[in-house]
Amino acid sequence: MKVKATSNLFKARAEQGLTIKELSIKADVPTATISRAENGSTLSAKSAGKLCTALSKSFETLFKIEK
Repeated sequence: MKVKATSNLFKARAEQGLTIKELSIKADVPTATISRAENGSTLSAKSAGKLCTALSKSFETLFKIEK
């Protein structure tokens, strides 16, 4: 399953004062994946889940399922 980030992903990262690199380390997700997600590309549900955990946000807040 692929998911697409909403604009809330960037907002959540910015609110916590994290760079893409810092979030990458915290979530154990490659920086390129985060960058692509923030720019509209899809990512795996597993990576999305890790980002939700790292940012303490719900899946529904940060992502939508792509059909």
